[in-house]
Amino acid sequence: MTICGAATSNCYNTTSNVLVFISSSLSSPAKTKFLPSLSRFSVRHSCFFAQTRPRIGFNKPSMNLFSRLGFGGARAQENTDSSIPQGPDDDIPAPGQQFAQFGAGCFWGVELAFQRIPGVSKTEVGYTQGSVDNPTYEDVCSGTTNHSEVVRIHYDPKACGYENLLDLFWARHDPTTLNRQGGDVGTQYRSGIYYYTPEQEKAARESLEQQQKQTNRKIVTEILPAKKFYRAEKYHQQYLEKGGRFGFRQSAAKGCNDPIRCYG
Repeated sequence: MTICGAATSNCYNTTSNVLVFISSSLSSPAKTKFLPSLSRFSVRHSCFFAQTRPRIGFNKPSMNLFSRLGFGGARAQENTDSSIPQGPDDDIPAPGQQFAQFGAGCFWGVELAFQRIPGVSKTEVGYTQGSVDNPTYEDVCSGTTNHSEVVRIHYDPKACGYENLLDLFWARHDPTTLNRQGGDVGTQYRSGIYYYTPEQEKAARESLEQQQKQTNRKIVTEILPAKKFYRAEKYHQQYLEKGGRFGFRQSAAKGCNDPIRCYG
């Protein structure tokens, strides 16, 4: 069981007895996920929506699983030129919009949480901060590329302040666990704020300082300039809104506070 509090609380992981099912074929992306025992639950309290409800906890593959099984990694090892992926995110948001980028564990649940914020016009999940150009999901899960799973947010600063996004970021995950969120283990699950402007950097660092004062454990969130963003495969986009693994659609309506089932 993973019990997570709001940003002012601590998160503890007591997950056990997780059943793992791996498809004999990787042709269907959803079949590569982990299916947990339904007898285990996790509870999350979001200070953004100020509500506590139970939800089923799920685990994704650890970063080296694909590598151990012989998938991914090979292509990643072929491309060691990091000049392209280490360049800045030079995409341009729509007029009147700004970008924000966060890594807070598995990007499915994180994306849905940000989709629900008024003032957010669009969300995309993808990979960044790694050493390989145009990585695949299997490359990232191999643990050899150092990419982070992130959500890139398009938002209207007049309708949604950057501080509101930071509030949800802290509430959504445990920033004190290095390269891990619950049962999801690997560098792609690390906590990170990737800023686009000096103003965002300043707000992020001040926010981290405030959060650190509210916990007795060291926050390991990295704060770095936004680098080239690689949009994840189509099936990852709005994954939970579209139904996730089991076809259970979850609402992305603005202000919705339904519990988020992170793996569908």
